[in-house]
Formats: sequence, structure tokens, C-alpha cells
Amino acid sequence: MALLLASASAWWTGWLTAAVGSESSAQFARASMARIGLVLAALALAWDSLRRPASWLPPGLAAAGVAGIAILAAQPRLILVVLPLIGVLTALAVVVKMFRGK
Repeated sequence: MALLLASASAWWTGWLTAAVGSESSAQFARASMARIGLVLAALALAWDSLRRPASWLPPGLAAAGVAGIAILAAQPRLILVVLPLIGVLTALAVVVKMFRGK
């Protein structure tokens, strides 16, 4: 919330332009504060659902998804390897869950 307020006050009053030295840098800083503030506000609203994992999603699969996204962010050409691997892990998780009976 503080980043959103700082971004709004910088936009209305212009104090950030004097602090950073140029209008383009101030505009970039205002936009950055607003975007980060919006993401943090969304996380604050979703905090209760983030604290307890989805019951239908195996925890290992969630970790594999995050790792897959990180790998694809670093090297997008690996999509031909990462997507089938996550598909196999999903199928394996479903089979294991079926045999456990949970």
C-alpha cells in the first residue's frame, strides 16, 4: 500500500523528479512503484488462499511447475523438453494418487 501511495503522491506533487534528477527517471520510478504496489496488494488479498495449498494439486507438481517456469524464463528453447516432462510428472502424480486412494 505504501508503494501505491508513494507513486500517487509522486505523480500529483512531482517530488520524485527533484529527487532523481530527470523526468524520464521519475516516470520510470513512479511506474515501477505502481506496478510493484499492485502486485503486493493482490498478494495481500490472496494471502489466505496462498497459505494453504490446493488439495487437488500434489505439492511436488507445484514445485515442478515453478521450476519449469524458471527454466523457460532463462532458456525458452527448452519448452520442447520442459512441457513433456511436466506432463509425465502430472500423469505420474495422478497414478500415485489413484493407488494411494486419497
